Amino acid sequence: MLRITRVEDDPFFLLPHRTSGPKGKVRRNQLPFYCAYATGLPDTVDALIFTSDLQGRESGGKNRLLGVPVAEALNTMILKQEIPQPAGVCLCEDLYDYPDCHKLGGTGPVDEVYEAFSKVAPEILGVMGNHDQLAQPDALPANVHILDGGLRSVDKLTVGGVSGIVGNPSRNQRRTEVDFLSAVEKVTRSRPDLFLLHQGPADEERGRRGDPDVALSLATGYEGLTVFGHTRWQWPWLMTLGAGQVMNVDGRVVVILNEHRYG
Repeated sequence: MLRITRVEDDPFFLLPHRTSGPKGKVRRNQLPFYCAYATGLPDTVDALIFTSDLQGRESGGKNRLLGVPVAEALNTMILKQEIPQPAGVCLCEDLYDYPDCHKLGGTGPVDEVYEAFSKVAPEILGVMGNHDQLAQPDALPANVHILDGGLRSVDKLTVGGVSGIVGNPSRNQRRTEVDFLSAVEKVTRSRPDLFLLHQGPADEERGRRGDPDVALSLATGYEGLTVFGHTRWQWPWLMTLGAGQVMNVDGRVVVILNEHRYG
């Protein structure tokens, strides 16, 4: 069973960037990169990388979506052997921000982010967020796979995913509560090791936003690791839910290392 055993307290890297703020103001932020450790990974897997809600633009003249310099930073770390080569990268989405960062909640194409991440690991798995679109879905790199009710294998790990959020189905990447839960439970019945969502569970005990019905479904019907974004949680952003674990990666990059090798 895949289990995260510990997360280092402090980020090992911070990436400066710009992002849309309230009332048309551009904010300057730093994206934190964290290191964590897990048991239950196959011996062939040294690391996995997770991130979500990279809604911003790089600092500097190129003005690319934030996910592009994130992928480049990870590639540099791999080349310098600062982190091991990951078997896969999991993107829980919302990767778009306006070129001028003038307004919160922009929706647009994120193809360039997938193209950049395709060079980081052999398998790139994503679930679409409610602010994501693909300009040319048929032209994505061959190692990029968007999950929405399906399963994918990464070095003997089974990964499932459901895209989008609960909402009006006429809007981008939304479906009714009934349809969303039906998709969630279809995947969890298959008992994947890892489950990717954009919209994840609520944490009602701490008053943190999410979907309470998703929380109930996971608590009573899934024993693996669920990773999600959509709403930002402060620590603890990793916690136990039922017999499983849930990890919120909104606005952070988490590099999970195989504890048997690096712990």
